[in-house]
Amino acid sequence: MIEKLKTRARSIPKLQFGTGSRAEPSPVTTYYLILVPVICLIAIGFVMVFSASTVRVISQGENPYTAYLRNLLIMAFGVFTLVVAMRLPNRFWYRAAPWVFIATLILQFLVVTPLGVESGGNTNWIMIPGISFLIQPSEALKVGMALFIGWVIIRLNLDRTNFTHIAVNVGLPLAVGLGGIMAGHDLGTALVVVALAAGALAAARVPGKWFGIAVLAFIPVAAFAVFQNQSRLQRVISVIPGFRQPPNPAAPEQIDHALWALGSGGLTGVGPGASKEKWNYLAEAHTDFIFAILGEELGLIGTVFVVVTFAVLIYGLTRLSLYHSDDFSRIVSGGVTMWIGAQAIINMGAVVAVLPVIGVPLPLISTGGSAFVATCAGLGIVLSFARKDSGMEKAFGLRTLFRRPSKK
Repeated sequence: MIEKLKTRARSIPKLQFGTGSRAEPSPVTTYYLILVPVICLIAIGFVMVFSASTVRVISQGENPYTAYLRNLLIMAFGVFTLVVAMRLPNRFWYRAAPWVFIATLILQFLVVTPLGVESGGNTNWIMIPGISFLIQPSEALKVGMALFIGWVIIRLNLDRTNFTHIAVNVGLPLAVGLGGIMAGHDLGTALVVVALAAGALAAARVPGKWFGIAVLAFIPVAAFAVFQNQSRLQRVISVIPGFRQPPNPAAPEQIDHALWALGSGGLTGVGPGASKEKWNYLAEAHTDFIFAILGEELGLIGTVFVVVTFAVLIYGLTRLSLYHSDDFSRIVSGGVTMWIGAQAIINMGAVVAVLPVIGVPLPLISTGGSAFVATCAGLGIVLSFARKDSGMEKAFGLRTLFRRPSKK
């Protein structure tokens, strides 16, 4: 029976993608599966940041348009970073990888110096002296970590089936980076970086059983980090079935307001800018809970569109990490895939009360200069890889068939 099924499966003709004869995804399609969702998400963020942050800014006595102009300048810088990153060749990122990692690692450990600034229980910001400008180095470290894992595996020609080689050359630098992040008590970013590393190693095709070992080793570490902080513990317990308390109308929690926002949005939403929950009911309406405000204002249609857009983006990134012809590009792309995917799932999962709230922004949509610029940099790097895939020049060469002949 099994042999019959195998024979029938072999007889089914394979779909041919792209311009070659190989049954592989078209690199041009992969490129646009990444680029188009990125543009859509940035456009949505452009609108939602203004809508979700206006009330907070007014309550602080500021002009909302002046504050939004600052956000707009940050977004413009992020888009500029993305465009520059995607125009640089693969070899530039390969050569820059160790230096980017070292620079971002040094920045991360500055959070434990007098430059570190505490916010929301986490000391994950540093103040730039002289200009009173805050940056979150852990966001930049994501870019450095993704590049470094790809670089060290290729540069040292590591035996990817040798656990010791990977543990020493990848695991130790990863542990140092995570130590710097946890020094600022930022568990959310630490989890995203762990997911990033897992994605990079999966793209490097290390043995699958190692991930099981890593999970078993990581569980007690994560449990210790949760039990060390009463607020974290309460947030984790609150999403476990049977432990969550019913909403208390007299003293609702943030997650209650988030669910009310999503529920009141209905199918089409209450309209852009018309959210009620952002009127100081949701404390982090512009960052951690912006997905709830989006659902309230744009309804189920808006939230489904965002979820589908993220799904298409992750699909495009996954294609790149599986089929790119360059090993370094494939490994880095795997890391960025898990970075964006894990962060989006954690944020949206927290808003719908499936996952605990751990302070992770929604990529490209939430307010946050450091997060937005770092995400743009990471996506710009993978877009540069997609532009330089081996099939791109050949595929784009077909466009010459449709050009008007030049006059002689």
